[in-house]
Amino acid sequence: MPGTKLCLAVATLFTASSLSAQVDDAESFLEFPIATEVSASESSSVAWLVAQGDETHLMYAQAPEFRPVKLFGQSDVEGQPITSVLASPRGDYVAYLTGVPFNASGDAFNPADLLRAPSATLWLIGTEPGSKPIEIGVGFGPRFSPRGEQMVYRKGRDLWSVNLEQPTAEPTVLVQGGGGFNQGLWSKDGRTLYFVQDRGGWSFLGRYSLGEERVTWLVTGPHRLSSPQLSPDGRTIAYLRWPAREHTKSYDLTANQPFAVETVDIASGQVRTVYEPAGAAGSQLSDDPEGHLRWADDRNLVVRSEADGWARLYAIPRTGGAARALTPTGCEVAESELAAADSLFVIHNCTNIDTRQLSQIMVSTGQARAISSPDVVMGLARSAGDSRYVAFTGGDAEDAPLLRVLDLRSGQFALVEEPTDYGYSHSFDAPPPQLVRIKASDGGTVPAQLFLPSTDGPHPAVVYVHGGPPRQMFPGFHFGSYYAKDFAVNRRMAELGYVVVSINYRSGVGYGRDFREAPGRAWRGASEYADVLGAGRWLEQREEVDPERIGIWGGSYGGLLTAHALARDSELFAAGVAIHGVFDWSWPSPTPGHQNPSFIFGVSEADRPLAFESSPLAAIDDWTSPVLLISGDRDMSVDVLETIDLHQKLSAKGVDVRTVLLPGEAHDIILFSNWQKIWEESRRFFEEKLGE
Repeated sequence: MPGTKLCLAVATLFTASSLSAQVDDAESFLEFPIATEVSASESSSVAWLVAQGDETHLMYAQAPEFRPVKLFGQSDVEGQPITSVLASPRGDYVAYLTGVPFNASGDAFNPADLLRAPSATLWLIGTEPGSKPIEIGVGFGPRFSPRGEQMVYRKGRDLWSVNLEQPTAEPTVLVQGGGGFNQGLWSKDGRTLYFVQDRGGWSFLGRYSLGEERVTWLVTGPHRLSSPQLSPDGRTIAYLRWPAREHTKSYDLTANQPFAVETVDIASGQVRTVYEPAGAAGSQLSDDPEGHLRWADDRNLVVRSEADGWARLYAIPRTGGAARALTPTGCEVAESELAAADSLFVIHNCTNIDTRQLSQIMVSTGQARAISSPDVVMGLARSAGDSRYVAFTGGDAEDAPLLRVLDLRSGQFALVEEPTDYGYSHSFDAPPPQLVRIKASDGGTVPAQLFLPSTDGPHPAVVYVHGGPPRQMFPGFHFGSYYAKDFAVNRRMAELGYVVVSINYRSGVGYGRDFREAPGRAWRGASEYADVLGAGRWLEQREEVDPERIGIWGGSYGGLLTAHALARDSELFAAGVAIHGVFDWSWPSPTPGHQNPSFIFGVSEADRPLAFESSPLAAIDDWTSPVLLISGDRDMSVDVLETIDLHQKLSAKGVDVRTVLLPGEAHDIILFSNWQKIWEESRRFFEEKLGE
């Protein structure tokens, strides 16, 4: 039964004292506030989440003042933080989710070891002062109707509905079997849903009119479809077409694929291909899935394409014709948002490839205007107020990304959040990182950030390797909370006297397709390890570094590369911390529902011998350096059995191996207390192995 959550949830005007006590001690560096989710509405309102320590703040602001209001807050101590947010079109409600689901049934991770395991739970809260949360129940994927009179969401195999005129009433089943209505779009009158349905290796584009007994298929065929977008006049749907899967092949889901842009006339069913670049120009690796395809107006579409090997935006006439580049080559678009008709707000790296910048681009003319910002890392952009405003997060080397609201009409910022707004005032004693270039062991160039202590050396040193691998690290706090914490750790290690180099190794994003899809990468030969080895040798030659005290650390794919370093080059790397790493590319996890790296990266049966030889386990006989292994034991991205297996093998050969398992914990680390534990265990380990 829906109900009202029994806890204090009164909306309050946003002041530092209402959110947090002052946080400024030396070990508070992980308790920084960071905006993790942003949603905006046509009514010029913005809702966003701010994670800070073990608390998540649900925030709201309305034009024109954009004065932040805290609607609700929740601790993660029971393993159920607020994890997503959606503002209604009218700005009168905000939907949010608690718990972190790991399957379509809504089952959630349980890192707090509750006897009654949690579920992903959907809530509504009004934006008026004094509003309290309304529990909707198990569900996820909420979408408001265009006029905001109802909210639909997925629960099991069905699509459910909440009447926002009576939000405490029992939700009803809107469409039996509608849980498979993916990437849904409303018609403007709110009477019809357009959606993509995965049929198992291929997909259809469908239409369902409320009250009808059947679905109408608009596009069928032996293809996969994605990113449906309804034209402003409501007559045409544009979408991306991808090749369907062959049952005899394995597919690297991180690799580019051929694609095309098609349109279907809703009334006649006529399908037209309006853009089809040569080769594998399509990438689904993006921080901005909604920016892959959109209508600029009734005449033009805008598509994100890597036709020349760089992620760029192109304008395409509605009826087809020559594509026109809107952004330059040699750099990449990270995100884009419609900024009124014929205009785009774009986050890119075209001025400085190692950071992010802002521009506004006119689609009809291609004219671009730079938008000034002191931030070096921006993300999570959302347009609001019929695209007059854009909300996004921004940060730098001192402060993690928080919310900014830009008035595109005046060019002025309507809101710029600061950490002190959340009672946080910690600062680092060591200088901010500097951008460097390193020579890989095979001669390539490695973009990197160098963190130096403020004292004279020689110092111990550490190579940091990020996960993904489709990620880019910056000389500032990352827009994602996981990597923002890693950045904070690197800054803290520099304070403690370590030289740290964080590398953007080949396979990452931001530097073009040739860099991201480097030959011999991953299970094909681990060519990216040449970048890691080059970083270690580069540190070894620096006068402020003690060459006998070089370590390495990283999580996920970074854990894999940490293990490579210790297995292949223990003489160089004296110790390492590998967090939830992949250690055997050839091994498919047997855990039901597991994402399975060998599957995601396309390892076939025939590839398994090469995959094993490209794994750290293939070089384990040469592994002598001590290692700290850490993993959540409910990790559904990299099986904890990888860590347990490696521990047994290293222990049997007498290597100093220490393993920390986090009960019930997920890959992305839900509990803040577990982040603290990872830091404390890592700090003590490196102090012991790399200290004086």
